[in-house]
Amino acid sequence: MRNYLFVYGTLKRGGSRHWILQDFPFLGRAKAKGFVLYDLGPYPAMVYGDGLVYGEVYDVPEEVLRDLDWVEGVPVLYRRELIKVVFEDGFSLKAWAYIYNGNVKGFPRIESGEWREKTFYFPS
Repeated sequence: MRNYLFVYGTLKRGGSRHWILQDFPFLGRAKAKGFVLYDLGPYPAMVYGDGLVYGEVYDVPEEVLRDLDWVEGVPVLYRRELIKVVFEDGFSLKAWAYIYNGNVKGFPRIESGEWREKTFYFPS
């Protein structure tokens, strides 16, 4: 069985954690319908909702998913679920995605469905 992974935050190309996926096949950009993104500051939160979330799909081995579960704080911060994603050419498949478990109240919704990583500077 293939393990497809839909990423929408720090794991995307150019993101601070993309190095984890850089050696695995990039299958293309895709969108997930029925979800909303929230900006939590250093990373986004994808939750069920009335929007679209845009991201990237990778083909990864099972052991990488297990490692990413730890990185993403499963099962406390996020949970991993199989969801339907649709590529730009209309092809769809089921891919794993990390769904946020916390409360998004008070955080800004990302209306575009596309998260861009910011650089944070912390005073020393």
